[in-house]
Amino acid sequence: MNAQPAPAGGEGYLDRSRLSRPEVIGMLSGLLLVISLWVPWFSTSANPNSKITSAGIGPSSSATAWETFPTLRWLLLLLGLAPFILAWIVARGHKLGWRPGEVTMILGMAGVVLVLGNGIIFGRPAPHIDISLDWGYWLALVACIGIVVAGYQRQATFGAGPKRPPGSV
Repeated sequence: MNAQPAPAGGEGYLDRSRLSRPEVIGMLSGLLLVISLWVPWFSTSANPNSKITSAGIGPSSSATAWETFPTLRWLLLLLGLAPFILAWIVARGHKLGWRPGEVTMILGMAGVVLVLGNGIIFGRPAPHIDISLDWGYWLALVACIGIVVAGYQRQATFGAGPKRPPGSV
């Protein structure tokens, strides 16, 4: 079996020269989002009734998103992979029916809504007694916003091109 060396100039299976700042911002944001799943999102006070049932912790403790949210953790983990998939698509030079970065931007927006919803909008985990947001929560929110920004920058730099109605090929 003879393996052919990759041509000079970065051309090969993955051409990293196609990657730009939005992909790097997106990948860093995705990595931060994944890391944020294992750092404290919520803290309980010394109040004996302050606990997080879903994470199984009591007073004067902290809980990660991984411990607290059985479904959300998988959604955020997949969201953290989205910028890496975008970078792979860009480096491969795949032809898409949409601007590269649009789907990543939309997924990042969904992540912002999910993080805000599971801490601020719908409140803290049950039973809601003396539970505060910890630094991991804010890290996840910033990471999701970074994914939105990276997706927006990538799709904006791709060029307008002809507009097509949704669902057309």
